[in-house]
Amino acid sequence: MQREKPCCPAAAARLVKKLVLPGGFEVGIVNLENILKEVADLKLAGSEAIKKELLQRVKIYNYVAPSAESDYSKALLNEYEKLFGKRV
Repeated sequence: MQREKPCCPAAAARLVKKLVLPGGFEVGIVNLENILKEVADLKLAGSEAIKKELLQRVKIYNYVAPSAESDYSKALLNEYEKLFGKRV
């Protein structure tokens, strides 16, 4: 799904949502809501498959340090489950 670029800085800022990593550190994730919805539409089975897909898609729009991938995956799965419930 290809999205057009936002028209202005205010529109771009609305695409950034906060994600709380384990330990309470907050990061801004571009396009988080759309990523969560796209992955839900895939109807993946198992939390590992969901975490892998979420992280892969987040890394398209955001830098994720290799050393932080595990923390991002856990936090992304947590957000996914908050929004869509446990699907595993």
